[in-house]
Amino acid sequence: MKSPIELSKEIQALQAKVEGIQALAAEESRDFTAEETLEIDAIIDKQIPKLSDDLRRAEKVQNFVAAKVAKIESPEAEKPQAKIPAQARAYRKLEAFKNEYDAYASGQFVLANLFNNSKAKQFCADNGIRNAMSTGDNTLGGFLVPEPMEAAIIELREQYGVARQNSRVWPMSDSVTIVPKLAGEVTGYYVGENATITASDMTVQQVKLDAKKLAAMVVVSSELSEDSVISVAEMVSRSVAYTMAVKEDEALFLGDGTSTYGGIVGLAGALAAGSLVTATSNLTFSALTFANFESVVGACKMYSGIQPKWYISNAGWSASMQRLANAAGGVTMAELAGGMSRSFLGYPVVVSQVLNSALTGTTATRACYFGDLTMGSYLGTRRGISIALDSSRYFELDQVAIKATQRFDINVHDRGTASASGGIIGLVFG
Repeated sequence: MKSPIELSKEIQALQAKVEGIQALAAEESRDFTAEETLEIDAIIDKQIPKLSDDLRRAEKVQNFVAAKVAKIESPEAEKPQAKIPAQARAYRKLEAFKNEYDAYASGQFVLANLFNNSKAKQFCADNGIRNAMSTGDNTLGGFLVPEPMEAAIIELREQYGVARQNSRVWPMSDSVTIVPKLAGEVTGYYVGENATITASDMTVQQVKLDAKKLAAMVVVSSELSEDSVISVAEMVSRSVAYTMAVKEDEALFLGDGTSTYGGIVGLAGALAAGSLVTATSNLTFSALTFANFESVVGACKMYSGIQPKWYISNAGWSASMQRLANAAGGVTMAELAGGMSRSFLGYPVVVSQVLNSALTGTTATRACYFGDLTMGSYLGTRRGISIALDSSRYFELDQVAIKATQRFDINVHDRGTASASGGIIGLVFG
């Protein structure tokens, strides 16, 4: 098995190869050749996904082996975990962390770095937790959070975020990354005997990802003590992850190219007229009919391998899809008691609360979306989440501001045209 470093280098080499082909075509002012297109498709659709799976597997194996070796070879590794004081234990089920010790250690790390707590610093030193600052002065930049806290933030962000779960996530090798996309196949012709065969090229488009910086800030009291470290770690991790996930969802579904969404053009601004279906004379979720939703499914371009889903707010789901399903009949008492599965017309339903939740709408307001976001959108990630603090802005309130930043971009590239639909359809109140 190849090492994670070797696999990472292979992935980077493939990304560089795609960028090199794109740069050569741009320099020569031409489209990609058929051979170049096939090579690019193979890299994007097969080689990189396979290497990414191999990389995740290799990292798991490496971490497992390293943990076993450390346990055998390091006497220090055999030391039992620090005992958690009774007053610091979690009083309810943890949301962010897998166990109390990870939450407690992360909380001690936060107290040591953000609040210059001497006892927390000693805990970090005694338990091998790195990055505990000797002065507590970290206002000039961010710091790396401990692995359990970083894992908690990443897992929560992916749990909360509809955009990150359903779009194709693309690691960005630079601040601006170009991803090729096959837009049209070769053309076939019927030809007579000894007749000339007309040549045609596959059409390739370029999907541009331009990293945007997203920042979020949470303000906490500077009087937090070691008795509340688990709550501190939970609060910071959950708040950062949730805010980042919501902002990504807003950019994907509501992005109109304005500064509110970092200049990102999401589904609200990207879809052309051909990818929009109007529910004529219906301005509320309670007025939507089966025919409206069936028109949306019928308008969706069913590409090979497409796996479409519905995207709607919980209020919209309850007042339209769930209402229609219940009214159709055949609902048993068990189904009413247990609840209806999140599916409609044979397709999964994904709830996003950033979508329209108003039970009464206006003309041209989007009710929901239907399609395959993995085929129609990229979520480019340039840098993960980093954390910094400032104890001066809220000095008079005796509070500390904790700031989290990340760099990402979203590009909805399957937009349809003025007359033709794509693989993502929006249902519009009319």
